[in-house]
Amino acid sequence: MAITMYQSDRNTVSPANDASLYSGLVSDTNGTLRRGSQFAITVNGLVATIGTGQAVIQGRLVEITQSETLTLPANSSGTIAIVVDLTKSNDVSGTAGTPTYQVRVNQVYLVAVTGTLTQDDLNNGGFLYELPIASFTSTTTSATTTVIKSVFNDTGWKDMPLADGAVFNQKSNKYARYRILNGMCTIVFDGIDLTSTAGQNDLFKLPKEIIPNITDFQAMLFQINNFDDNNKNVYPATAVLDTKRIYTRWNSNVFGKGSFTHASGTIIYPVG
Repeated sequence: MAITMYQSDRNTVSPANDASLYSGLVSDTNGTLRRGSQFAITVNGLVATIGTGQAVIQGRLVEITQSETLTLPANSSGTIAIVVDLTKSNDVSGTAGTPTYQVRVNQVYLVAVTGTLTQDDLNNGGFLYELPIASFTSTTTSATTTVIKSVFNDTGWKDMPLADGAVFNQKSNKYARYRILNGMCTIVFDGIDLTSTAGQNDLFKLPKEIIPNITDFQAMLFQINNFDDNNKNVYPATAVLDTKRIYTRWNSNVFGKGSFTHASGTIIYPVG
């Protein structure tokens, strides 16, 4: 028979079957869990010490139970990553089913990546997935690191890239950030001046991770506001989300074209 069910009597469930199931249950997302120190990193010279923590990578639960060290390359910049590598074989000793049986797992390790990360689909024939946990920059004798917040189902707050020509209004709170939590993207912003953008209405560029994954996607519309810093009036406008950017539309009879100097609002939408 070409059809089977792994969770059935007397059948065998392989690690690959388990990983595929768990990955599907979490919408094929990857990231660290709030366990241990969440892979906190300290550096001494070129040696990085990575603390305890857990991550879900392509449906596989990876854990650092005691601090691990990794020597970073000199005069470089790149990423510290946890690697799941299915090209390697694990070592076993003892007899299966007895207390002497042990497995040395070689299919997961830490690495310093100076080029592009490899992120294969391990559940569809891929072999290698590198999950970034920090970026690094090194000199001949020392290095600095910055944690990459990839908490499982939560990116944490990140800077939202403004459209070309958009700037912050100096009279405002001046912020633009986004966060993906459980498949929902939230963008919060205040004080963006659009008057020097190409169309005098461009608001944001869209990072790849927050582009909506919707078949036949056209556009989403959101209510935002334009504040008049001279008279404190608040004017309604519409933010338009397409697959490359977020721009604005408004009634020119309410406030004129080219006068969008203080955009403010909150945008929430699904990315999964």
